[in-house]
Amino acid sequence: MKLEPFDEGLHHRHIVAFDPVYGEVFADVQAFVHQFLEGVELMHIGSTAVDGLRGKPMIDAVAITARQDLRDEQRAFERMGFQRRPVWVDKDEKPYVCASVVHAGRRFNINVHICHRGDPVHKDSLAFMDILARRPDLRQKYEEAKDRAHAIDPGDPQVYNKEKEAVIREIEAQIDHR
Repeated sequence: MKLEPFDEGLHHRHIVAFDPVYGEVFADVQAFVHQFLEGVELMHIGSTAVDGLRGKPMIDAVAITARQDLRDEQRAFERMGFQRRPVWVDKDEKPYVCASVVHAGRRFNINVHICHRGDPVHKDSLAFMDILARRPDLRQKYEEAKDRAHAIDPGDPQVYNKEKEAVIREIEAQIDHR
């Protein structure tokens, strides 16, 4: 597998129907990461991990590490060929790397959020996906919010996330934080 720079093209920001190939792309990335980083568990999260959910054709993953310093793990991902982008989600408590890969002739962007097991990035992402899989009403609201955001400005991720904010809070309110 060859990691290439994140593709900033707008065609990666359109809201599209779910594609089962997302699971194949994730499996390829997961196998690649495991070749270099033992002890890192990569989990598929986000819209592309929820069967049937429309969204952007980007593969989101969470990398669960036991390494104390998350920035050290981020540097390990960079040595493999992942890159940093100056984005608001790259924080000390949740470092971020990205890349793009070609699978079956198509380019897919990959986002990796690095965290510890059991922290909110890990637990809440899984719970969020579970709620969307079980609740068609919230799934529909979430898809509608994505459509509205895309209609406002398909190229600005902050507009995209702000427009989804109210629905995300509604979904997150369903998460059991025990």
